[in-house]
This record gives sequence, structure tokens and C-alpha cells, in this order.
Amino acid sequence: MTEHAELRVAGTPASAGVALGPAMVIDHHEVTVIDGADPQAAFTTAVAEASRELQSMCEAARSAGRAEAGDVLEAQALMARDPMLVDAVNAALDDGMGLDAALTRVDEEISGLFASIDDPYMAQRAQDVSEVIDRIRRRLAGVDSPDPRLIGVPSVLVARSITAADTAVLDPELVLGFVTETGGPTSHVAIIARSLGVAAVVGASGVVASVSTGEEVALDGSTGDVVILPSESTAADFRARRAAAEAETAAADRFRGIGVSFGGRPIGVSANVGSSEDIARAVEAGAEGIGLLRTEFLFLDRTEAPTEQEQVDFYSLAGSSFSEPVVVRTFDIGGDKPAPYLEVETEENPFLGVRGARLYSRCPEVFDTQARAILRAAGTGDVQMMLPMVSTVEEVIELRGRIEQTAASLEAEGVPHALPPIGVMVEVPSVALTAAAVAPHVDFFSIGTNDLTQYALAADRTNGSLDNLQDALHPAVLALCERTVAAARRHDISVSVCGLVAADPLGAAVLTAMGVDKLSVSARSVNPIKSVIDSLDRAETGPMVEAALSAPTAGDVRRIVRDALDRT
Repeated sequence: MTEHAELRVAGTPASAGVALGPAMVIDHHEVTVIDGADPQAAFTTAVAEASRELQSMCEAARSAGRAEAGDVLEAQALMARDPMLVDAVNAALDDGMGLDAALTRVDEEISGLFASIDDPYMAQRAQDVSEVIDRIRRRLAGVDSPDPRLIGVPSVLVARSITAADTAVLDPELVLGFVTETGGPTSHVAIIARSLGVAAVVGASGVVASVSTGEEVALDGSTGDVVILPSESTAADFRARRAAAEAETAAADRFRGIGVSFGGRPIGVSANVGSSEDIARAVEAGAEGIGLLRTEFLFLDRTEAPTEQEQVDFYSLAGSSFSEPVVVRTFDIGGDKPAPYLEVETEENPFLGVRGARLYSRCPEVFDTQARAILRAAGTGDVQMMLPMVSTVEEVIELRGRIEQTAASLEAEGVPHALPPIGVMVEVPSVALTAAAVAPHVDFFSIGTNDLTQYALAADRTNGSLDNLQDALHPAVLALCERTVAAARRHDISVSVCGLVAADPLGAAVLTAMGVDKLSVSARSVNPIKSVIDSLDRAETGPMVEAALSAPTAGDVRRIVRDALDRT
């Protein structure tokens, strides 16, 4: 590459922001394991070494005051020794499979299981599995992992992928942004970037081979633009973008703790939460309650289901943290033995199998215990209950009946409780299409656009080659949302959106104008989305929604909405 050549690489936006600075290339070369005389003994040794290495990194992170990073590394150290992983590899070796093939198969099986759950926390667990197995591979092959601690000046990290261990040992003050060849909006690097408040672009194919450490890189995490060795005029453009982004962030901060409305109708902006740390972030951001409290983390990485009291304590903590509603989603776990106490069959495609509400009849004790815990927590705060992955009216009626029976049991036992509002996730097209029939049996709808998009477009959202079919602003998905909103209006129930599109300014604009009552986003997006809603011009949005619903492509929808916002 010549000194002044400018190279543009297109990627996928993953974390808003603009960065400009020298590249730090972290290249995780793939390694192949060659079997020795005793593959099982070699595997056992590699597992122990990988676990010790991760535990050592964990202790170093905690000593540096980075407790959250330490937790990530400790979880990976435990995962390396987890019988679910170790036994699966040993079983494959017993079947005559080579080490390399055994590790690949177990990686695909376990990470695919976690990835099948519509939850960023579970997506991160899927990546953790792959990262742990890669570390074991490197111990077997005698190849060191790249060390991101070598970064010495503020830099843009460029890599095929960024691992949890990479991000856990980084000095956040030295990270300007991330560019990776792999990953999507829910990948680990995207989650870390958003938590650090720095720009990230993923899916930038070929970027690692195109840049060397020290070369200037510019990126825009809102558009997916990446430029290597930018010209002076390009660099000036990115500096202007950065200044504008910083101004927008500062302007959004004024909405902290302040409600917004559209056309005289209050629009709630709540937080998506999946841990106690997330609750604290949501409170700090001034979120209007929790629109999606994911509970899967309570049920995984353990040999038995969480106790009723353990769940009551967590749901009550969430409920007591806000004066606005806290919506608890019952566990949404796939049906390929994600937990040893869930006796379900292995499935070819967990996305289309026994997951969410479909699993509850197969493990009634686990569901009933969670229902009891939610009802008890509802007696102490504004806690609501939401059922995932429902497909039919019959499922809704049956589950509501079971919840009401649970309330009757608590009443007979003299246990303080309350029967909370009960809603459903609209993430299967059949529910959106029959929303008018479902509405009389629920108290609210919450549209889960991540799954709704993959089902409407028949595109596995874990398949990176189908990323072009994962845009929730596709007219088909918007039509399903519009039908759901119309049914909610006719039956006087509320409707919210908790998918990633709710945190997209264009998505927030069109959904608000369509009639959605509440948007649930990450804590970091709460105030920027309030700012977007506050800026909407009712005169522009009516024609905008009509045009978006009539548009032929997601790209056309984005252009229509962007043009309307530019006119406000």
C-alpha cells in the first residue's frame, strides 16, 4: 500500500461513535491440533493450563480494580473445566474422532445452543465457549494467544474477532474504537464497545490484511464506514462527525429523568436488563423502568434450577429500583439441554423447536416456581410478567390459566403476592397476524423484533452470511408491527418494542410514529432515544409511516425515515 493510498472498507454498525487514530492489529490466527500418542491426556493437560491461565488473568484484572473484567475471565476459567464441555470432547475422542475434529464439533454444538436464545447475554456465552475452546487449542498446539496488553497509546483495535479475554485485560483509556471482520450487533465486541462508550464496526471483511499496526484508521460506528490511511479531507470529515456525535450525546443527557411524548401521547423509554449490574446502569441513566428483564442468567451455569426465594430476591430488587413497571420475561431457553435439570431432547434447529413457552409444559416445576417468585415480587412493587415464544391463542390461554392457578395456591397458603399484568412477546409472525385474537387474553404486547425479523425473513440470525436479511426495518417486519399496534389499540392494551431496532434512531422514529407506547433499549441508549422522540414532527411522521409500509426494501425504509428526520 502506498503512503497516501486511502482504502475504504464497508462494515456493519455495532456501537455508535466516531474514532480516528492509529491501528493496533490483534491477529488470532486459526490453529490446527495434531493428535499425539495420547490425545485424551493431552486434552486434560491443555484444559488445566487454559483454566489456570484464565484464572491468573482474572486475578490480575481484579487487582487492577476491574471487577467486571475479572468476573468474565473467572467464568471462562470455570467453563474450561465444565463437564458439559470436557465430557463432550472426551466422548468424541472415545468414538474415534481426532482432537481437532472433536473440539470443532463440541464448539459448534454448545455455542450453537447458546446462540439459539434471543438474549445478548446468551450470545456472549456462545462466544465464550468458542473462545475457551480456542484457548485450549492453542495450549495443545503450543501457540501463544495475542496479547492486547501490548497496546501503549490510544488506538483503534483491529482484529478478525475480539475475545472476552482481550477486552478484559485492555486499558479502556487506550481504546478509541474497534473494527472486526466477524461478529454482529450482539457480539461480544459490540457489547463491550457500547459499555465503554466507544465506536465499533463489525463484519468489515478483509480489514486485518489491509492495515498494519500504527497506520491511521477512521471509523464511524453509526454508519459502518471504515477508512484506512484517510486523506486529510477524509480525516477532517471524520473529525466533524465526531464533534457532531459528541454534541448529540451532550444534548441527550438533558433528558435524564425527563419524560418525552409524541403528539401529546407519553412515550416510555425503559431499559433492557440481564443482571444486577444492568439494573444499576439503568437507574443511573434515568430509565423509565425495565421493559425487558431477562432471567436466563439465573438458570444457566448451574446444576439445578434457582430456588423460589433466590428469584424473589432478584425480581424484588429490580422492582424496588424503579417507580415505573418492571417487566420480567419468564425464562427463554432453547431445547437442546441448555441446563442439566431440563430434561428435553436434542434438536436439529433450536430456533424452531422447544424453547420459551413451549418448554414450560415439559418442565412444569421450573416454570411454576418462577411464576410463584414473580407473583410474590409483584406484591412488593410494579412487577409485570411476560411470556416468550408463544405462537397460538391456545398457548396464551393455557399459560394464563396456570399463572392464575399459581396465584390461587399462594392465596391458599397465605403467602403475600399479587397477580401482575401478563403480556406476551410478539416474536413469531403467527402472533402478529392473529394479534386481534390474542389481545383479549393479555394485558400488553411487547414486540421482539430480533426474532420476529429472523422468522419473517426465514434467516437464521446466527448465520453471518445472512446479515443482509436481519434488518428489522424491512417492510414485512414493519407490517407485522403495524398489525400488532392496531390490535392493541382496538383492545386498549399497551404495546412496546424491546428488540435492537428500538435503539436505532430510525427505528425509534418510525415505531413511535406508528403508535408504539414504549421502547426498551440498553441503558446507554435511553437518553439518546428520548432525544430522537422529542425531535419528531407529527406533520412529517404520518406520511413517513405510510411511505415506509409501502416501500419495497429495508434500504428504502431507512432512506424514507432519514429524509423525514432531516426535515424536522
